[in-house]
Amino acid sequence: MRSIKSPLLAAHSNLLHAFTTKEGGFSQAPFTGNNLAYHVKDKVYTVDKNHAQLAKYLNYSQNSLIRMNQVHGDSIVEITKENKYLDIPSCDALITNLINIPLMVMVADCLPILLYDPIQRVIAVVHAGRAGVFNAIVPKTIALMQTSYLCNPVNIQVVLGPSIHKCCYEVGKEIKEEAYEKSYQYAITEEKNQYHLDLIAIVKHQLKISNIQKNNIEISELCTACNTDLLYSYRAEKECGRFAGIIMLK
Repeated sequence: MRSIKSPLLAAHSNLLHAFTTKEGGFSQAPFTGNNLAYHVKDKVYTVDKNHAQLAKYLNYSQNSLIRMNQVHGDSIVEITKENKYLDIPSCDALITNLINIPLMVMVADCLPILLYDPIQRVIAVVHAGRAGVFNAIVPKTIALMQTSYLCNPVNIQVVLGPSIHKCCYEVGKEIKEEAYEKSYQYAITEEKNQYHLDLIAIVKHQLKISNIQKNNIEISELCTACNTDLLYSYRAEKECGRFAGIIMLK
């Protein structure tokens, strides 16, 4: 099994984090490898085995994991001691200050985002697809970290994991028009009557206006659609599994 670590977050010994890859795992084609999603018609017992292997590999309790039913919206759930492994909230972001509770976001092109405030000891994960980004799921998560956990944005570290980059993210005219309506025109590139969307550019701008410091931002250079040997990409593969971003306070 292989995972991708963030140099920014790796500096914290009291923090567990990783972005998973296809490598390892028990899933068969078209979900070949370490698929962690149950909703993609992979065999349930195979996904169970993949989760069990990942928990052992990263050294966390599988029964403590909190994942989401991701709905491409802007809902955020704060995880407390009442949340259980099988209680799967429908939302696109999770926040907690509890130790030994891993939070997971699953993707196959969307941005998996990990956040950590080392001062207040608060973590969050965000599923940032086009709809979520357009509806400011990232700044809303940061704002909730401020109001509920007294986080100061200047202390929050943010890691944007592997995702589809503008080179491979072609969109239609209606998405281009929506981007312009929301003042995201800077994220649209037009070439030969084709439009490409740069979600990372929008999130970078949102982080800036949320007062996240530049040296506290890390962005993966890996494009999922360009690296289907390592990562799942719905755009490139159509039917595929999901990889994950995981973070946990120790």
